[in-house]
Parts: sequence; structure tokens; C-alpha cells
Amino acid sequence: MSTMTSSVIHAGPRLFPVVAALAVLAAFAGVPLGGPAMVAGACIAMLVLGLPHGSLDLELIRSRRRSGTGDLFAVLALYLGCAAAMLALWRLDPVSALALFILIATWHFAEDWEGADLPLLEWGGALALLSAPTLFNRAPLEAAFVALTGSSSGVVMADALTLVAPVALSLAAVLLVLHWQAGRRGQAVCLGAAVIAMTALPPVFGFALYFCLLHSPRHFSGALQALSWHRVGQWIAVVAPLTLAALGLAAVIYRLELRPSISDQIVAASFMTLAVVTVPHMLAPRLVGLIDAAGRRASRMRALRPI
Repeated sequence: MSTMTSSVIHAGPRLFPVVAALAVLAAFAGVPLGGPAMVAGACIAMLVLGLPHGSLDLELIRSRRRSGTGDLFAVLALYLGCAAAMLALWRLDPVSALALFILIATWHFAEDWEGADLPLLEWGGALALLSAPTLFNRAPLEAAFVALTGSSSGVVMADALTLVAPVALSLAAVLLVLHWQAGRRGQAVCLGAAVIAMTALPPVFGFALYFCLLHSPRHFSGALQALSWHRVGQWIAVVAPLTLAALGLAAVIYRLELRPSISDQIVAASFMTLAVVTVPHMLAPRLVGLIDAAGRRASRMRALRPI
């Protein structure tokens, strides 16, 4: 990456603990971070600043497989199939879709805390972020889940997160200590700041802060390094149209998912879009890996057969 590009991308994780602390102070000072305007702004920020980190998925898969155009179309079909399945689940059974989204989000966010070589603790750190709002911001969390599912049934997921919160937060505390003792001080500080932000801030605003400033820049930087793309022009041509496509999907969902208020409708559209793209973001590369591994095994078996 160029020096300027690298500096911009890495600025988010470096600034995250400071911005999180300032946001917590603002919340205690009475700034309405959970108001409709702030919630709408946080949702838009997630779509514009957060989603682009997944737009390099197909390029990463193609670079690992060294595949041609035909194979890329097959991968794209798999990717779109996963996204369509998640969108259909939202339309048919929103509560199950929300439960699946929370599970996959936990799996994905656990990648932010890798290094301890203890998956249980890494998953605990991720689940701590998602369950922390149940401690002091249960009402706005329930409101967000009701907006997402379109019914009061969404509250059941807030109940589930309330049950797991004590265990998840305990695992996150152990993970923080291990990172600190291992010399990964930045990792430990970011984990602590993320948990505090998700505990003290309104859930949508806190989540947007974590997603846009910490999670997305880390993964975007890793993708650029894996692709060895050092110039802005190499990735902007890929990231821009796919981000616009995701925004288009959010606009379609916004028109389809009618809610009592514009704020609720924006929450539903943004988080449903996030869920629809997160499922293929996590599943498609792994499914491609399984398919490729099965193909290699089949090739070896054919090679071992007597002529």
C-alpha cells in the first residue's frame, strides 16, 4: 500500500479507543447519541464506511485459486446464492434470520481478537460486544431488534443475549488480560474500548463506531496486503461499484421493509443489508475451499486408479 493509503486505513483502529472514550463522555453529558438523527447517521456510516471491506472477497478468492473468468462466474454465483438465501430468510422468518446474523457476526468479529490461540475466548470477546448493550441499554437494543424483525418477537434475541452476557463478558476479560500479558497492548486496549463502548453507548451508535473504525479498516488492510495492491487505483475500481451495489440493495430493502418510523426503516434496511452481505462474506470463501479440496481429492483418487 502507498504511505498515504496505509495511513488513512490504519487511522481508524488507532483512533478508535480515543473516539470511543469521547463518545462515552458525550453520552454521559447528555448528548442524544441514540436519537433518530444519530441512529440514521450511524447506519449510513456503516453502509458507506463499513461495507467496503467485504468488496474484495471475489478478488481474494480469485488470487488464491488463480482461476479464470469462468471459475470467477461460478464463485460469483455461489456468493450471490448465499446472499439471496439470507435475504429470503429475512423475508420468511425474520427472527431466525436475526439469530443467524448474530451467530455469523460473532464468528466474524472473533477474527478481530485472534492471537490468543483460544477460539473460545475469541468468540467470547466477539459475543461480549454484541451482548454488552443488554446491561444498561436493553430498551434501545430491543427497539433495534423489533425494527429489524418487524415484530415484537425480535425481543427474544435480546433475552438470549442477556443470558449469555455474563459468560461472554467474563471470557472477554480473560482474553484482554492474555493479550496484554503477551505484549499485544493495542489489541487489549481496543478490546476494552469496544466492550466499554458497547456497554455505555446506544447499541446502534456503539456498533457503528466499532464496525467503521476498528473492524472494517483492519480487514480491509489485510485484504489489500494479501492482494499486494499498493495503489488506490488498484482497489477503488473494485470497491466503488460493489459498495454502490450494496447501497442499492439497502435502498430496495428500505422500500420493501415498511416500519412505523423512518428511523426504524433505516435501521432495518442497513442491518439487513449488512446481514445479507456478511453471510457470503463468511461462507463463500470457505465453501470454495471445500469444493477445491474435494476436487483435489478426486483428482488424486483418479491418479491412483490402475490403468
